Amino acid sequence: MSKIVIEGTFPAQLPVREDGTAYPFSMATQSAAVFADTRTDLVSYLVDGYEELPADTEGDDTAMWLRYKASVALANLHQQVLAADATNAGTFDPSVETEDTLTTIFTDRSEKIDEIASWDREFPLVLVASGYAPYTTTPRPSGNVQWLDPYTEKTFLESVQTIGLAEVFAAED
Repeated sequence: MSKIVIEGTFPAQLPVREDGTAYPFSMATQSAAVFADTRTDLVSYLVDGYEELPADTEGDDTAMWLRYKASVALANLHQQVLAADATNAGTFDPSVETEDTLTTIFTDRSEKIDEIASWDREFPLVLVASGYAPYTTTPRPSGNVQWLDPYTEKTFLESVQTIGLAEVFAAED
């Protein structure tokens, strides 16, 4: 496995592997472009400690836990940014919201949030998918919800892309 991370000025030509072939996976974030042989390499750019995991059952369990922790951190941060943007746009005023609404928005995503049937606010609610169906018995809220899904490397990267934190490209699936 290998990856190349390019920060700052983007080169005129895309990097290639030692054998001259293109990297099958790549990802663009606000601060870097990453070219990789595997999804694991892409995830390791986003998740601290991911690169050092052993390739065994214990490593797989730890990988899931690290993706979960990263999903929680990203959900917390992204939710705060969305709330701040909505406040700045005048579509959200925390001083007039109910305690239940504020709790839903600002509760750490590692904590259980009371069941929400639907989120119909102008700005999205950001949740971690592993706390809801089909992973648990808690029903998923409908409406304007963005999900971070740590279940597999593929679902994690797809969800990071879906909420707009990165653009992920896969030449092979």
